[in-house]
Amino acid sequence: MDRSFARITLEQWRAFVAAAQSGSFLQAAERLGKTQSAISHAVRKMEECLGQDLFVVEGRRTRLTHMGRMVLPRARELVGHAAQIEQFCTGFDPEAEGEVAIAIDIIFPRRLLFRALSDYARIYPNLSVIVHETALSGAKAMMEDGRISIAIAGQLPTSTIVEPILPVRFLCVAAPGHPLQALPEPTHAVLKEHRQVVLSDSGPRGVDSGWLGSRRRWTVSHIATSIALVCAGEGFAWLPEHAIRDELAAGRLQPLPLAQGARRVVQLHLGYMDHDGDMRQVLDLVGVFCDAVAEAEDEGVVPDGGRRPSDDDEAGTRV
Repeated sequence: MDRSFARITLEQWRAFVAAAQSGSFLQAAERLGKTQSAISHAVRKMEECLGQDLFVVEGRRTRLTHMGRMVLPRARELVGHAAQIEQFCTGFDPEAEGEVAIAIDIIFPRRLLFRALSDYARIYPNLSVIVHETALSGAKAMMEDGRISIAIAGQLPTSTIVEPILPVRFLCVAAPGHPLQALPEPTHAVLKEHRQVVLSDSGPRGVDSGWLGSRRRWTVSHIATSIALVCAGEGFAWLPEHAIRDELAAGRLQPLPLAQGARRVVQLHLGYMDHDGDMRQVLDLVGVFCDAVAEAEDEGVVPDGGRRPSDDDEAGTRV
């Protein structure tokens, strides 16, 4: 295979982009702090490697050939990426100390959290990370109070820089011997007559967690407690599918065949505040979380532990 492209240096690509943008080898030389002959030589060597003319020289001006116009967008992207890498390396300090505080909704898969923290520790071994496990409006309140730099939650302040990171699927489940399992298609009216196990809001607002139609409710603060109570036959609950994968496989929990609303999807978002100070460390941690989710998808694993959400799933709040 012809590997002539590998012989074109980044400096030569910079010379090409500068000449293309300025329309003159002389102006390109002034922009890059080089001589005109250095720019001309760089472009000529590129053309030799490519076997194609990139410019047509017309007096003191240069004009891109068809090939030059085709190459320019890719060359600009290459030079831009190189500049970004240089900027990253300039601001990166692996010896940085201190701490970064984050809030993670308890429905975010723990294995992805562990992967992200482990990867971040390899980048910043001396930096401490404080993880606040929150529910519902808890992360939003902490970000509004300035107590955290990053949050992954379903609800975040409007002033936050936000991007969707992960949909989490919930199933309405109960233990195999629960009376609801004996009904063919229990309705919400029937659910009202049975105890519901719900997660409390860790924020100060006491946000409603969704459908709370049951007249009898037990409210707990962590998913593990909710799972244990439902497995013991003490009630039913909507729980994240990734968190009850083992219980479903072992038959300790079973989905309820509800007439509607048996499955729900909560979209989690990753948000951070745009501020100075430790912004480099914050952005790197944002990238680590995004990479952890993307890697799980590349491995063929749906991050929520189940199938990808379909149009039949009901999106919204959790219960």
